[in-house]
Amino acid sequence: MLRTAITQVARVTAAVRGYGARFASINGNQVRAGMALEIDGVIYRVGKNQHVKPGKGGAYVQAELREIKSGARINRRFRAAETVNKAPLGPDELFQFLYFNGDHLVVMHNTTFEQMEIERGLFSGRQLDFLQEGMTLSLQIIESDVLWANMPEYVTLEVTKTTPKGVADTALSVKNATLENGAVVKVPLFIEIGNKVKVATEDGSYVDKL
Repeated sequence: MLRTAITQVARVTAAVRGYGARFASINGNQVRAGMALEIDGVIYRVGKNQHVKPGKGGAYVQAELREIKSGARINRRFRAAETVNKAPLGPDELFQFLYFNGDHLVVMHNTTFEQMEIERGLFSGRQLDFLQEGMTLSLQIIESDVLWANMPEYVTLEVTKTTPKGVADTALSVKNATLENGAVVKVPLFIEIGNKVKVATEDGSYVDKL
């Protein structure tokens, strides 16, 4: 039976906070990619991060955080001496994308085969442009609420149409190309119809010719 995963931020935040005393306090230098942190009452997911050891002062972690509510990204510095609340999340669950249903996506659990709906807003950038039927998605679910959804970082698609040479932006050595799924991306001038290209799903940037 199809069920809907309600992802309004109020419910998601409440679900995470519902762990109460189970929140783990970690030191700032323990922050890692993939963690969910509560900072000043706001839930963030940790993205790219790196440990920095300056010539003067103590070491710290520089991290990119994505706010669950709005998807906005911020950069924050975590020092070893400070403590942060970390949500005790389980492993992501794997689902298969089936089809779009209005503002939602219908997905099926890889193991239980249960179908559910998730909101388009869980995806960022141009990700939805590259979503394909049967693609595997990983979801973090807390008490029936979807905290986040991940899809493959890259996809490989065939070029079905390219901008004529005279129209291409020769100054930048790029041109427009339409892919088999209808998405339009910038590719090098040497790319031709029938070529398969690897693109990043977050921003649609060209990566390589395959």
